[in-house]
Amino acid sequence: MREFDVVIIGAGPAGSVCGYLLKKAGVSCLLIDHATFPRDKLCGGGLTPKCWKLLEELIPGIKYEYNCIRDIRLTVEDCHCCDFTTETELRLVKRKVFDNQLLELYKSLGGEFLHGAFLRYDEQSDGLVVTLKSGEQIACRYLVGADGSTSTVRHFLTGNHDNGFLILEQYEKKAPENRIEVELSRKYNLRGYYYRFPNSEFDAIGFGADVATAQTYQTFYDILKEKNIPVTKLRGCHIYLKNDYPLNDRVILIGDAGGFANRVTSEGIKAAFETARNAALAITNGRPFREVNAHMFAKMQKEERFAHFFFKPSIIKILGWLCHFPSVVKWCFDRTLRP
Repeated sequence: MREFDVVIIGAGPAGSVCGYLLKKAGVSCLLIDHATFPRDKLCGGGLTPKCWKLLEELIPGIKYEYNCIRDIRLTVEDCHCCDFTTETELRLVKRKVFDNQLLELYKSLGGEFLHGAFLRYDEQSDGLVVTLKSGEQIACRYLVGADGSTSTVRHFLTGNHDNGFLILEQYEKKAPENRIEVELSRKYNLRGYYYRFPNSEFDAIGFGADVATAQTYQTFYDILKEKNIPVTKLRGCHIYLKNDYPLNDRVILIGDAGGFANRVTSEGIKAAFETARNAALAITNGRPFREVNAHMFAKMQKEERFAHFFFKPSIIKILGWLCHFPSVVKWCFDRTLRP
């Protein structure tokens, strides 16, 4: 049985950055993922200014491919449209390429990677034993679950298989305008939104909703039909938006696995980086993750309350009215994303 200080399940942004930081600190770790990289990932791929500046703090000098975006169009109830230019650029990445670049950075420090799937863990007096579906077992002091919203580590820890927020998405040829488009409407009869995110090669078109029913899919089909967009390869995933699991000092959940995506926008890459950093700090300093990551848990509670407020019909109506004042919308947006 091989032994490591830390075993990380999931080689996405959260897992790879956590592994990178641990290796920089001299901690032995093993990164495990069932996928073969580069692998595709359903995600608009938007890095807000807060997100990409945090990444540059964690990995100074990092280079990666992205499409620079500053123009945004917000549409509310079809009839209210607001165009504005952001104060600081947003960066749109192709997740297939971006995630692989982060994994390679971890490997460049001598970090070990194993292609495999998590099955279970067992607590021992001096640590944990992780068992993979292949039957291989690895001893470790800490287990980090960074395996996304459908986290098998979280499922094993809680037995809870709640799905969470549904995202439907497909790729489309690039539109002439290099801008992000977001639409809100009460006609969806859902707590949801439509978006179009342009990266360097194609546009990611998606729809988010808090319920997964046939009506949800039909709503997205209707939106595509209204916009004369043919249905191609439609994909779906769930974003877990809860922190209702028991906290374990030896088993740490980060990124989407821990339910840290934004409660309003479902954006999760910044939270992936932030919780990856906090997990690395907790492990290297021998402090409980619940203590190091306390501000993130508090932030999630505030976002949960705000999300219930934000999607009320009265608030959507106010947003429609605000579209008549693009400078106000721009100020609010810039203030929200300013690092």
